[in-house]
Amino acid sequence: MSENRSSALIVGADPYLIRAALRNGIEPVVVHGPGLRDWGFIGIPDGVETVFAEDTSSVESVLLALHRAGLADRDFDCVHTGDEFALVTVAALGEVLGVPVAVDPDTAVRFRDKWLQKEALAAAGIEVTRSRLIEDVHHLDPASVEDFDKAVLKPVAGAGTRNTSVVEGRAGLIARCADLRRAGMPQRTFVLEEFVAGDEWIADGVVFDGELRFLSVSTYGEPCLSTVDFNRALQVEVFDPVSDASAYDLARSVVEPALRALGLRRGTFHMELFHQPDTGKLVFGECAARTGGLLQPELVEAKFGVDLALAGLRCAAGTDPRIEPSVRPDTIGSTYLNNRPGVLVGYPTPAEVRALPGVEYLRLELPYGFRMADALASTTEAVGQVVLSGRTREEFRDRRDSLTAWFDERLLVVPAHASYPELRRWQKENWPESASSFGTYSDD
Repeated sequence: MSENRSSALIVGADPYLIRAALRNGIEPVVVHGPGLRDWGFIGIPDGVETVFAEDTSSVESVLLALHRAGLADRDFDCVHTGDEFALVTVAALGEVLGVPVAVDPDTAVRFRDKWLQKEALAAAGIEVTRSRLIEDVHHLDPASVEDFDKAVLKPVAGAGTRNTSVVEGRAGLIARCADLRRAGMPQRTFVLEEFVAGDEWIADGVVFDGELRFLSVSTYGEPCLSTVDFNRALQVEVFDPVSDASAYDLARSVVEPALRALGLRRGTFHMELFHQPDTGKLVFGECAARTGGLLQPELVEAKFGVDLALAGLRCAAGTDPRIEPSVRPDTIGSTYLNNRPGVLVGYPTPAEVRALPGVEYLRLELPYGFRMADALASTTEAVGQVVLSGRTREEFRDRRDSLTAWFDERLLVVPAHASYPELRRWQKENWPESASSFGTYSDD
């Protein structure tokens, strides 16, 4: 970016992008939707100019909001987003406003539509999970589907495993589509993907001028769908580029040709891959042209000292991101702090959690009184998330497992679907001084 103070139009209230802009002399103008006010979790610093739009994934909505605010003619250095659902919107805005973006509209479409994404990769000779497009899950033609063993059904342009499920054969697919229709699922176009067993890896990085400038490779403790299906804590561990050099070599052999096939020439990316230990192969899963969620930015910064949000802003403006990693030898990873079905009424304080060994970063997201569903709906639901470190892999894992057990023991949740007597017993067990009996006339 230029030496003079620059400005960035940021679509979506992304705290990473806002922080990176403010730290580096960039004036952010933030276009946000109703979620910022409805949830109230993200705080916008004083002095940051904001614009309200009804729908930040709609070009029309954002343009209307910019015109109402008198900002449609401002000379921004770039327009950028960290929001998966606003990626195509931002690409189109760049064309309309004549403002630089990281991703052009055609490339944005390939990154948003997971069926088109796999078609592009298959055409380039890259091994991907086989997939079939289901144009409208409300009106599936059963005769058009051949039988299969197991597959993953998900929205063609979704995110975070929301509304994603494993279906067993043709009968399971028909039943699931019927469930989605009865539930009034607003998303209608889905993709049916081959189920691939194995470890799930994550590749986060930066591309500039078509060259891979930075790569971080990590792995989930277990695949995302398993954590959702079994209500387990989502966990990530970063591979070390020295001791795990073979993992980086293998990842590069898929990441670089995949990004070329998808047309990403500059920007950040978040790719998911399936590693098959028995064959040693790495199979492409899917990729987003944005910074990853699940505390991936914190993990990358803790392990490599790299700010992915700043790199994304610089790439969007067409400026060399100038990445200079400083690799830390410690094992770095993260874990969710899961809730339980019911009403959340208490958990350890941030100070108590931060005092535990190895805790590097903490985010507690759910307020007291929050009603948690009976089952996780996506990989974005938890009381909080923690980044931890350990001098060795074993020390890191021991700290991670001890922390999750410690936090769960101190988590207070009013049980879901409890009867009146059960609630009274629960209150007496957890707050004995608050419980009162009726029908006992002794002096006790």
